Amino acid sequence: MRKMDLPVQTFFATWLALTFSLALFGCGGGDLTGGSIPPGNTGSNQGKARLFATVVDAVNPDTPLAGAKVEIILPDVGTSIVVETDTSGSFSIDLPVKKKCTIKVQPPIAFASLYQESVETFFDTDADEIRLLIPIPHKDAILPTLTELQIQPQEVVLKVREKVQFQIQLNPQPQISIRPIWSVHGGIGIINHDGLFIATRPGKGIVTAKIGELLAEAKVEVKSDAEDDDSDDDDDSDKDGDSD
Repeated sequence: MRKMDLPVQTFFATWLALTFSLALFGCGGGDLTGGSIPPGNTGSNQGKARLFATVVDAVNPDTPLAGAKVEIILPDVGTSIVVETDTSGSFSIDLPVKKKCTIKVQPPIAFASLYQESVETFFDTDADEIRLLIPIPHKDAILPTLTELQIQPQEVVLKVREKVQFQIQLNPQPQISIRPIWSVHGGIGIINHDGLFIATRPGKGIVTAKIGELLAEAKVEVKSDAEDDDSDDDDDSDKDGDSD
């Protein structure tokens, strides 16, 4: 058999090594995406709304209720999901967007004799993040008949880390303190049981208060410091133009 010339052998060996490297690592070296090919969108929450909820004692709202049974019903989908609150009285779950949901909360079994049998409310998955604060009334609590629920202020603009105190107004005015179910839609901030809202992320969203079938909403816009700086620059430019 005729032997290959040395240049031919060298070329053939180089070709084999290159072919093996391409097959093993792809066109861009060791990068799993092939180097020149950008990775796809790896976000796991596309098309999902993230629900964060906390269940507390209505009389002592600083007391979270661990082990509460929560059923989330999605009538449009024809399914329901059952979860249980953790030691902080909280849970989180991904839900399909643009759906109407009913949420039914039962107190922990160990304290069933202390609280009302269940609390039921509803919400829409109309944002990428929704936060609920759900107080469970004691068994002896009697909710008076209410005809109107309002929230103040009804519209507010904040910067990140700023706070605003929301207040509810009821008609007729009850003789006892009633805590609403607070919710924040849009991932723009958090709210406590007294209605104190803290802005955490720029964007537009809604704060709601709900008692029974009554619902009140407030529009909230959160601006970043950069947006405020830009608006100040625009104001300065307008003043300079007027002076000319």
